[in-house]
Amino acid sequence: MVAASAISISNGFSLALDELLFEICEDLQITPSRYELAVQRYETLNKLLESSLSPFRHFRPEIYPQGSMALGTTVQPIDGPHDLDFVFELSSYLRGPMQLISELHEFLRGHGTYGPMTTLKNRCVRITYADEFYMDILPAVRNSAAAGTCIKVPDCALRTWTDSNPKGYIKWFKDQSGKLLIDRLLEKAAPIPSQQAVEEKATLQLVVQLLKRWRDLCYAKLPPEMSPISIVLTTLAADTYRGERSVSKALTTALNEIVRLIDASQRAGEAHIHLSNPSNLAEDLTERWNSNPAAYRSFEHCIREFQRQWTALLARGGNVNSQLEILFGETVGHVLKKRAQKFQESRLRGGMGVTSSGLLVPSAAAVIPARPNTFYGEE
Repeated sequence: MVAASAISISNGFSLALDELLFEICEDLQITPSRYELAVQRYETLNKLLESSLSPFRHFRPEIYPQGSMALGTTVQPIDGPHDLDFVFELSSYLRGPMQLISELHEFLRGHGTYGPMTTLKNRCVRITYADEFYMDILPAVRNSAAAGTCIKVPDCALRTWTDSNPKGYIKWFKDQSGKLLIDRLLEKAAPIPSQQAVEEKATLQLVVQLLKRWRDLCYAKLPPEMSPISIVLTTLAADTYRGERSVSKALTTALNEIVRLIDASQRAGEAHIHLSNPSNLAEDLTERWNSNPAAYRSFEHCIREFQRQWTALLARGGNVNSQLEILFGETVGHVLKKRAQKFQESRLRGGMGVTSSGLLVPSAAAVIPARPNTFYGEE
């Protein structure tokens, strides 16, 4: 296989591809109204868990987002509910892990509003809303034996505490992306960060969004347990990020490096690649592959195929819309339709032009102004 990094890509094609990938990521984001609804629900739940009715009020509860909303890597689901992940951290807890998750579950099950919506999962309590929206609340206790922001969380299958560090992971990801993390954790509930516009996002955030959409499409017809979890894709992308400003080049590097890691793991005789939380090495992010080797074999096959398709796309150049739609789905069609409408409106205003390389761009950057196309037939 010819490595994608060895392919010579013209600046014109690279710029046009990056612009299209930016617009794809913009289309993938959850809508502002849905984002605001998530914030409202989060704040309402915060008030209950911190209220005088809460059995946890004496343990100085701290509530904060984790996962895609904290990292700025949300994507709209293809089918099914959108999930939100939050940590409910206590300064201490005198009983065991099973008692903690059970007490949180029972408290919410006994509430008039949340009761019918509440279910117990392996490591969290889930609240499912009627509009295909669910919220996973991870109960946790500060790990006084570890430094920094490490926590212990219950695991119902193992019936013990397991290690984690969501705050540390968020900081590591932001550092990897080259952005300065601004701590907004308050004395009690930490706010969900404001939704970023795509042009405000770091390249790494956009690469993660593209990987997650590829994953959702690739595994759409397979059982959920076969799909690689988001934190694995996010960690692989962040671990292999080399500071590229170009989204297409960063994605190329990520795919090449992930395949290289898989090859190195095979040569070492390992069952699968191993990833730990960089901010808490005791947390094994790939533990699910220990008990489900078929899921890892599927991931290995699918990521190699993604790299092959992406390499072919770059080598082809020119119009790669159909190839992008195979990788990222119908959102590509949405973007192209919006783009066509904008271009036609700009042409009618005389606002588009053509560069020497043939790219259609705003006339301020053009060499040759583009004539409005009124479709009146030949003059």
